Formats: sequence, C-alpha cells, structure tokens
Amino acid sequence: VYILQTPLFRVRNKKETIYCYSDDERKRAIEKLGNKPEITRFKGLGEISPDEFGLFIGKDIRLDPVILKDQTIKSLLEYYMGKNTPDRQQHIIRNLRVEKDTVEELISATEDAGTAAVMHDIVDEDLAESA
Repeated sequence: VYILQTPLFRVRNKKETIYCYSDDERKRAIEKLGNKPEITRFKGLGEISPDEFGLFIGKDIRLDPVILKDQTIKSLLEYYMGKNTPDRQQHIIRNLRVEKDTVEELISATEDAGTAAVMHDIVDEDLAESA
C-alpha cells in the first residue's frame, strides 16, 4: 500500500510551471522563474484539477510506502477500509456531534432581510414538524 505525495505548491510564469513538494523546492522554483511568479498553495488533493493531476503521475511519481508495524495498524485499516459497514456506522453514530443554529443566529447571519424572513418561516415549519 502506498500513499501518493501531492505537490504543496504550484509556481508558474507564462512559460513554465513547477510543482513543489516542500518549501525549499518552492524557493528554488521562485529563484528559477524570477520576476514575480504566480504561487498557488495546495491544501489538499481536491484543489488540484484533474488535468494537473495527470502531470505529476508518471515516471516521476512520488509514493510513500505504508508500513504496517504491528497488528493494531492492520486492524485499523481493516476496520475503516473493510466490509464491516454496520460497525463503522455505529462508530460514526456514537461519535457524531450535531450542532444546531438557533433561529436568531440564522437570521443575524443573513444580511438580506427578505431571505432572513423566509429562513425564519422554514425553521418555524421544521420545528413544528419535529414537535
């Protein structure tokens, strides 16, 4: 099992794009491209477009092996990745935290008074149905 390393930064100018996996690589790319390149910080895989994703999967792909050191890690992987859906469901239900906004919080968060009135009516209907 491997984990794909994804770039942390994209540094580019009009001619060249460099994907960087560390701050040091980012600094070197900025020096190489010079004259105020555009720098993008990727927070996760979801921020990378499918077209870009294909650019760093290939012969230079960076993979980190997942090393199972003991039975605990293996059992955790089986628990979260295996076919024990009822067990996972119960774990989620037991550990789920639900936070509800009050009507006043919803209204104060809405700048448009018309939208706030509609939201107030919707919340009132939901409260009446659940009572």
